[in-house]
Amino acid sequence: MSIQVYVGTSARTGGSISGVFRRGASDGAWHHLIDGVADDTHVHAVTVHPDDPATVFAATSTGLYRSRDRGGRWTRLVEPAAGEQMWSVLVHPADHRVILTGCAPLALYRSDDAGETFRKMPHPALGERMVGCFPSRIMRMSVAPGRPDELYAGLEVNGAMRSDNGGESWVDCSDPLVEFSKLPFYESAILSKDKAEGMLDVHAICSIPGATFLALRMGLFRSVDRGVSWQDLGIGQHAAHLRYGRDIVVSPWDASDMFAAVADSSRGVAGRLYRSRDAGSTWKQVDHSVKVQSTMMAVGLTAADRRQAHCASRKGQTFSTLDDGASWLEFGLPEGAGSAVAIACG
Repeated sequence: MSIQVYVGTSARTGGSISGVFRRGASDGAWHHLIDGVADDTHVHAVTVHPDDPATVFAATSTGLYRSRDRGGRWTRLVEPAAGEQMWSVLVHPADHRVILTGCAPLALYRSDDAGETFRKMPHPALGERMVGCFPSRIMRMSVAPGRPDELYAGLEVNGAMRSDNGGESWVDCSDPLVEFSKLPFYESAILSKDKAEGMLDVHAICSIPGATFLALRMGLFRSVDRGVSWQDLGIGQHAAHLRYGRDIVVSPWDASDMFAAVADSSRGVAGRLYRSRDAGSTWKQVDHSVKVQSTMMAVGLTAADRRQAHCASRKGQTFSTLDDGASWLEFGLPEGAGSAVAIACG
């Protein structure tokens, strides 16, 4: 089967249909994949297994699910505790037997046997910096290349944290983010009265050798000292109204080749896909010839074909390039689909 594109949707903030949708990379025919998934399940993250493209994981409001047949049938691997939801899933890049899923409220589950069993890790000893309309949640995780026990997690709305022991304990990396908010340019308060809120509103995190990156409400940031300090990458210089960072990913073929999804706001009317070929130092818009009409939410890449990149906007537009950005195809999700919040391919 050719490369497939998966989009996770949630009807919480629009539309009426949640779940995972799938299409071929160059095909506009969508399939709603709900067999085995609990009714009214909101999908927050989707990941294709790096070794087996038929195996797909979905982190959802009703637990962590796995499909072994490209989404044809789902099995729940982790049933959340009362009041808990899964928001992220990571197949460890150095050991694919290790699978992690991050939760709201703040919690982490880990499997060391390829998903057959999971254990709940000790609760991260971090305080809730923001008390808003939802509890802090682990939006994305990454692993430091060459250091398999060094994990990073991006938290909405609670900054970032690092583990040096595979998730057994965590160090808060958020104080330097709060320092930024003392300058008017980095102030933002929507859910609370605390103007540090925007700098703590982290949506994505990724790591390359020697650096870790954040996509957050106030832009894109990089740390070269394991989260002790952060540097603003200045993504807003390209378009002042487009610095809301929603996703940032490293290509599986070159650690210096990165993509980032930015927009005007969480539920905005414009967005862009940027690419950096120098480990985040400079960025260039690559989504030419398409008009993004809402928040650009997520980017999906596959090692199977480095010419391909796929992205999704909140209101259901999805875009694909099959020729390394020379041209783009647009495929809208079916009518009624909820907000598109995640994309993956393989």
